[in-house]
Amino acid sequence: GLCDRDIHCDRHRCRLGRRRRGDPVSVLQIALEMVVAFVAVFFIAVTLEAPKRTLRYGALAGGLGWGVYLVGLLFMDIVAATFMASLFIAWIAHLLARFLKTPVTIYFIPAFITLVPGTGVYQSVYSFINKDYAVAQQHLVLTLQISGAIALAIFIVDSLFGLLSRIKASKKNSPVK
Repeated sequence: GLCDRDIHCDRHRCRLGRRRRGDPVSVLQIALEMVVAFVAVFFIAVTLEAPKRTLRYGALAGGLGWGVYLVGLLFMDIVAATFMASLFIAWIAHLLARFLKTPVTIYFIPAFITLVPGTGVYQSVYSFINKDYAVAQQHLVLTLQISGAIALAIFIVDSLFGLLSRIKASKKNSPVK
């Protein structure tokens, strides 16, 4: 059958079928996955040649963001969980960039790797090649929704931080009464 959020998918082994809303998940399992995400993001940042002093902070953003995603999956669908995790990663990346006086992209790029729907793109192409158009369309739509959730979260947080910066600058430049 086709992959569905509420149906466990053994045939396609897709991201949708791993964890469903209401499935029992231990705190230890989530913590372990967060540690693995931390290590993965750390080495992705090393590969991308991020400054050494930012490696652990970027990895922390990615690991914590993955934890938000996993907890989100317990209560909402995959797109909403990705959106919440993306909001968190974008927010913490902006805070780290201001705290460490570095560009925000140093944290964005590695930390978002854990949420990027690469499996969905692969499965879409694979299904198209095998002429399984219904499954391909389903994977493609979900992949676009997840990608859109990530982009929307980045846009929202960037806009909020930009607005706060302008408000702060206008208060600094306005005469005190």
